[in-house]
Amino acid sequence: MIQYAAIGDSLTAGVGELFGGGFVPRYGRFIQERMGQQVVYDKMGMSGARSADILSVINYDNKVRAALQNADIITITAGGNDLVDAAKAYTAHQDEDVFRQAIVKCRQNFGGILSVIKQLKFGRKPYLIRAVDLYNPSPSMPEANLWVKRFNRHLVSFEDANLKIANIFNSFQGRERELLSLDRFHPNGRGYGVIAEELHKQGYGPLA
Repeated sequence: MIQYAAIGDSLTAGVGELFGGGFVPRYGRFIQERMGQQVVYDKMGMSGARSADILSVINYDNKVRAALQNADIITITAGGNDLVDAAKAYTAHQDEDVFRQAIVKCRQNFGGILSVIKQLKFGRKPYLIRAVDLYNPSPSMPEANLWVKRFNRHLVSFEDANLKIANIFNSFQGRERELLSLDRFHPNGRGYGVIAEELHKQGYGPLA
């Protein structure tokens, strides 16, 4: 049996799709097909969560910590709401420094999230972590494109033997109409299918 823990924001929660449950159950099916074992998943998505909120939860919520500790596979979605806040502040004040500050904080928080997970996993069974980079739901805003790309570059810098980043930005670019839900912000069922496929493409090392 494969234990899969999904932690993150509204993308992990599956917001934007009424019945399909987002990318988590889809990715779970990919895991099952690839590994040939039953997959049990914990979906711990918090709509509206910033990277600091996710770090706080994995620091202090014992249920979440136990799920991460026991997981063979972990997925993380974080940072989107931090950049949304920055975009709102930029619209009000036209100061690009809000993006810069948001990315610095996100990088610190994401590093903290990984550090806690590594502490929880120390000396335990092999595991893998997959994180999802950010797409830009507002392609008409050039500043947003620039800063989403910068955020994603920071995310890729964390990659190691256990951690790979699924490239969602390129998959969604130019296909926003097709892949976003009616709120024009969260993915629809097809969009979540793309996220699951990109996670699957990252492979299953060191588990397989």
